[in-house]
Amino acid sequence: MDLWKTLAAIITVSISADVMAWYVENPVERALTVTTLFPTMILGGTTAFTMYGPSLMKKAKNDALAFIGSDGEIRGAQFEQASRYYRSTYNSPLMSDMQLARAIVVAY
Repeated sequence: MDLWKTLAAIITVSISADVMAWYVENPVERALTVTTLFPTMILGGTTAFTMYGPSLMKKAKNDALAFIGSDGEIRGAQFEQASRYYRSTYNSPLMSDMQLARAIVVAY
C-alpha cells in the first residue's frame, strides 16, 4: 500500500509543478518532448511495480530460512511482509506459508 501512497504523492507533486516549466514555443520541440516524456513516465511506473515484489522476496530470504528451520515458529518481519504481499497480490493463495518460505529460499 505504501507504493500507492508514493505514486499518489509523485502525481500530486508533478501536477502542482509550475506550468511554465513545461511550456515550449516550438511545436516540433513540444511534440518531441511529449513523445519522449510520457513513455518514460509510463516505463518508470511499470518498472517500479514489477521491481517491488522481487526485492521484497530477496529481503525475506533470511527470515524464510528461520521460518523453515523453526518449523513455522519464528516469523520474521521481512517474511511476514512478503507473505502479506503474496496474499494480497494473488486472489486465491496457492501456497501455504511453509511452501512460500521454501519458494523464497530456492528462488532468491
